[in-house]
Amino acid sequence: MNAYQAWINATAAGDQLRYLFDTSSLIAFFNGEAGEAEVKLLLETVEDGASEGFVSAITLTELFYLFNAIDKGPTAKDVIESVMGSKLVVLPINVSTSLLAGEYKRRAIPIADALIAANAHEVGAKVVTDDPHFSKTGVEVLKFR
Repeated sequence: MNAYQAWINATAAGDQLRYLFDTSSLIAFFNGEAGEAEVKLLLETVEDGASEGFVSAITLTELFYLFNAIDKGPTAKDVIESVMGSKLVVLPINVSTSLLAGEYKRRAIPIADALIAANAHEVGAKVVTDDPHFSKTGVEVLKFR
């Protein structure tokens, strides 16, 4: 099921979905990569108030680093300002997030993904990603490509 169909099904059921946007989904969106349209649709549902959207503070770190490392496309400053100016709620890393991420890390996933998955678990959000690591955590995943 693609992102659009998942949103249509949830809307028809009267549910308000919660999405946590992983770094890969926002990179695809800002760079115009495959899956951009699906991510854009989900971001629009957040901006319209039809769903709730989140981003981990770890994702901001990754976006800032990655967009500073490239010479073309949007700048790191532009990307961060766009995220911060949206209705996406930035989730902090606190003690409970850290401990849950430690449990996820034991399942052989990168620490950044473990922290992002822990944030998603804490707010009951589906992770919008194309990264297979998240399936090891038990959090719900919505593949955008």
